[in-house]
Amino acid sequence: MVENYKILDITCPICEKTKSISVPENVFSQKKNNLIRIQLPQKVICEHQFIAFVNSKGKIQGYEKIDIEMSLAEETEKEKLGILTLRKLLMLAGPYGLFSIIHAIIFNYPIYLVIDENFKYNEDLLNRIVNKLLPEGYKYKKIVYLIKEKEYQNTKIDKKFLVLDVNQRIFQTPWDSKLKFEEELVKKALDIINEDQQFLVLQNSIGGFVKEVEYTVEFLKDEKIKTFYEGELIEKLSKTLMIPKINQYHLHLIVEFISQRISIELASKVTADYFKYLKQIKQKR
Repeated sequence: MVENYKILDITCPICEKTKSISVPENVFSQKKNNLIRIQLPQKVICEHQFIAFVNSKGKIQGYEKIDIEMSLAEETEKEKLGILTLRKLLMLAGPYGLFSIIHAIIFNYPIYLVIDENFKYNEDLLNRIVNKLLPEGYKYKKIVYLIKEKEYQNTKIDKKFLVLDVNQRIFQTPWDSKLKFEEELVKKALDIINEDQQFLVLQNSIGGFVKEVEYTVEFLKDEKIKTFYEGELIEKLSKTLMIPKINQYHLHLIVEFISQRISIELASKVTADYFKYLKQIKQKR
């Protein structure tokens, strides 16, 4: 069977160099409304790495820079033995793909990984690695599902799934939020040379975030208060945890976690009306 291709003219958002690439048409077959995210590693277009957002007709809708460096060094001894390291995951999924996987793991979005015949890891291994990253009480029975390319073309995928392949293409993300938090987690872990410690660093960072969530849940359980303004919650968390004031983006992540993994009802108590909260504080003064 002859595979058809779409020709995409890609322009680097950093240096503005343009180059054409070929993408199989079947990449677009599942898409109706959402965008496909295609990662462009260094040297494909230029010396930069970035993401191209492409619609189902193959039209470029925008770009996003990727700041994290991806090592192209030879396989480590562990990787030669078939051990899946954080660096290997980065090579397989690409930076944005890895950030997406970590977001899905933390916030409970099932993952479909579209694989080819050369993929050598199984679902059991991938799900065991996932659960190593999570605190007790938040582990999954199963969240990662492998699907072969041919099967994927004939499978209707639920919108709640993250869908990506081993060619660094993201077909579907069930969220709209930026992945700066996940990028920071990966950068922090990769700063550690010891490969065994990298997953531990990720685990500790995710565990710290979950602690913030649990403190937030305790505030939201107060039955006397029907609504929490974001500003009020930020003040309470910063004071309780004795940390610099968290920003709105981080609070939105906490609320997303509560909604996805604990209680939609509790999450709905948080309102974005920050200005009313400021007015309320001024009146009290």
